[in-house]
Amino acid sequence: MSDDAALARWVVDRAAIRDLVTRYAVAVDAKDWPAVRACFTPDAQCDYSWFKGDLDTVLDAIERGLARFESTTHLVGNHLAAIDGDDATAETYTLCHHRFRTADAAIDRIAALRYLDALVRTPDGWRIRRRDVVVTFERADPVAS
Repeated sequence: MSDDAALARWVVDRAAIRDLVTRYAVAVDAKDWPAVRACFTPDAQCDYSWFKGDLDTVLDAIERGLARFESTTHLVGNHLAAIDGDDATAETYTLCHHRFRTADAAIDRIAALRYLDALVRTPDGWRIRRRDVVVTFERADPVAS
């Protein structure tokens, strides 16, 4: 492969991996569970700090956990990816806002996370094979009226 072709493939792969992580965040906020599932390989393993396991276990926990929030926003920030052929690793910073209500007030639960992903190129594009989530901080604040 020529240097130009290798550079072009690297740029395309980096963009595809970044898009995959963004698609995940958008799908979670839309509660589009088939789209969330499509971001992973069928045999994916995940450790989200609060829960861990195979893909079915983790997606069930995410769906049940997010059901109590009236809205969520997952903002994808800093992103690094290293590509080695058909394998890659990525680290992505994410700021998550989750709004819920108590009897007395609306509460914003905010968490800063780092997604540490191992990815693989599949016939359908890049997919997450392993995800570890590192929680940097969490807080919950009443929403001012």
